Amino acid sequence: MMPFTGKYMGGHAQSAARILRPAPMPYQSQKSYYSTRMLTMKTAVFDYARGLLISEKPSSLRRRWHKTKLPKHEHPSSAIFVVAASVTIGISTSLYTRHLREKKLQTLVSAKDSGLLDTSTSSSTSTLRTHSCHQKYNLPFLIESTKRAGLVGSTKSVKDELCALREWHANRGYNGGIVVRDLGRPLFSLNSLDNVRETVNDDDENASFDCIGNIEKFNQRECYYLYYEIHSNGEIRQQIFCRGTTLLADVLTCLQTWFVYDEELGCRVHHGFNQHANRIVEDVLPLLVPPTDKSGVGATVEVCGHSLGGAVAMLVSIKLRKRGYSVTRVTSIAGPRFCRGIKERGVLEKWLPKEAIRIEDDLDIVTYLPPIGVSVGDKMWFAKDKAYILPKESLSQKNEWADHVWLNLCLFETILNQFNAHRIMSYVDKLEQLIGDSNDD
Repeated sequence: MMPFTGKYMGGHAQSAARILRPAPMPYQSQKSYYSTRMLTMKTAVFDYARGLLISEKPSSLRRRWHKTKLPKHEHPSSAIFVVAASVTIGISTSLYTRHLREKKLQTLVSAKDSGLLDTSTSSSTSTLRTHSCHQKYNLPFLIESTKRAGLVGSTKSVKDELCALREWHANRGYNGGIVVRDLGRPLFSLNSLDNVRETVNDDDENASFDCIGNIEKFNQRECYYLYYEIHSNGEIRQQIFCRGTTLLADVLTCLQTWFVYDEELGCRVHHGFNQHANRIVEDVLPLLVPPTDKSGVGATVEVCGHSLGGAVAMLVSIKLRKRGYSVTRVTSIAGPRFCRGIKERGVLEKWLPKEAIRIEDDLDIVTYLPPIGVSVGDKMWFAKDKAYILPKESLSQKNEWADHVWLNLCLFETILNQFNAHRIMSYVDKLEQLIGDSNDD
């Protein structure tokens, strides 16, 4: 009997192989990696079966099997692996830092238990001296200062804004005078030169047509207001409130994040904030009682600001103190960072008034910007539904981690809550809630 070989069955074997091998399927042209891989493996299996029918040598079959490869463009990119690995590392790092932060927060004493808060409304000052070297902050005063810092920069004309400020203060028992320095074009409400002309009061002798016609120069005019009051004992109280980001020029100021050396301060500070502070200082000096004036022996200066105005308020207070003015307190609400590092912070804190506090929310990303900068002063910190007060001495030592960006910035929660967290009323609500919690205890 003739052996059953491929040669004898040549035509029939090839026909059988063609029958066993399926026709091209509709999904053969798909670009999906898994579909292409399955199709290629099926093709290799049927080729192997055909080879058995035609008595092809096993070694040749193995070579053909291993040479079966996917098209080069169909292989999964290595970028997929890199992205997956990066996401995994990022999530793991985030979970670890959150756990580490929770443990560190448990070591802090809450603000209401720290003994550094005073909730009485009878005190007319923001802070009281304690037996320790730290200050005791008056919460009602901080709330009032926060509200007053949010009053400026919300209306279209200087006249309307001045009237609103006077009415607000008069209704709350403030009997002093107010000077408004606001000739700016609001960022989101005025877009044309005609509208800009409307923002200037016709009776304003300081307004000039050249200033109005030049939009860039117009935007550089500073916006703040000065409240001054003479008490019965002859003391003159002067309070400067700096507004936050309102003009297009303010956005550009915030973006000038490089640090430059300031000869007056003796260290490197944020270029944009420093330029802004210099303009305010030069503008406000003629309005303040000179430190050498004998009639102003009891004249004091207080500075407060929100957001951009918070960082500027800190710099203004230091510059005024260096020029001999009696700056008694400075308050920064949601202020960004403005000095380069720990060394610069030490230089600036020597010139801060004793009552220097910054109020920050851990869900407010502005307080973490720029990431390479640092802030100065005592820190009132709202974190994880609790409030803490960290004196500046502890922030330079055991609690230095509280200012670390990458340990405290919860990016996902911050993005979701940023619009509300940075608003001035959000800080007012948290401070008022802190009063309620303290009174309940």
